[in-house]
Amino acid sequence: MLNLSNQITYKRVFAELFLTKIGFTKLSATGNDFILIDNRQKIMFGNEYDLIRKICSRRTGIGADGVLLIEESVENDFKMRYYNADGFEAEMCGNGARACAYYSDKNGIARSQMTFEVSGAHYSAHVDGAFISLLMQKPENLNLHPAALESTDFQEGGYLVLGVPHYVLFADRIQEIDVEKVGSYYCEHPEFKPRKTNVNFVSQQNGKIQIRTFERGVNEETLSCGTGTVSSAIILNMVRKKTYPMDFETAGGPLRVDFDVTSGRYLLQGTVTEVYTGSFQMENFS
Repeated sequence: MLNLSNQITYKRVFAELFLTKIGFTKLSATGNDFILIDNRQKIMFGNEYDLIRKICSRRTGIGADGVLLIEESVENDFKMRYYNADGFEAEMCGNGARACAYYSDKNGIARSQMTFEVSGAHYSAHVDGAFISLLMQKPENLNLHPAALESTDFQEGGYLVLGVPHYVLFADRIQEIDVEKVGSYYCEHPEFKPRKTNVNFVSQQNGKIQIRTFERGVNEETLSCGTGTVSSAIILNMVRKKTYPMDFETAGGPLRVDFDVTSGRYLLQGTVTEVYTGSFQMENFS
């Protein structure tokens, strides 16, 4: 139990933090947008779930798919933490990792070839201007027949975990899909509980690969999803024998997935843009 002196000190620190201006950078990784905070000085504790929900709100906050925190790392150039728009921390975000790599190179946190950690896993990235190549971890829990599909409008591709879970469905007319209705249904499907899952809809038309994603934690369709694109490439290769590299069309722009023979891991490649910088005070979102 805190004594009176410690309680007073804690309240003073919290009050000062409450009034402190927190700087941020708004970044877009192929349409997947983030609020990035350089947290190496521990401005945030990582448990501000309600605050994260509020600043991610597109009507009353800054607006984003999620929040990225860059923190100190003993073994790597930095540590990344990612919070979805619902306020809860996620195990990984591919586009978010590319955004962190871009920011870290631009701001001298790391060199163009860098390593960093996310949820205890180690990643590497290469920055070439606005073009970021991210070396992903190997997939886990691969299941090509999860038996969750309840519609003849799709073909079941499979399920895997690439830091976060993904369920891949093949569709012919991808633009006609009600992604939020169908995606939310399979996200909450009993087959994928209690963890739930992201849902990817993939179409191959005229030599092009199109993808749309319902993101768990954002709880709606996003303009692109990095881990979802890589997961879909892995499923396409295994189920439909599609060879690497694969170029995907997302609503936010092109993403490429390649296979790195040396490491046996997958490369996610695409651009990142800085939208703007700003600051906010916690008291404005209390």
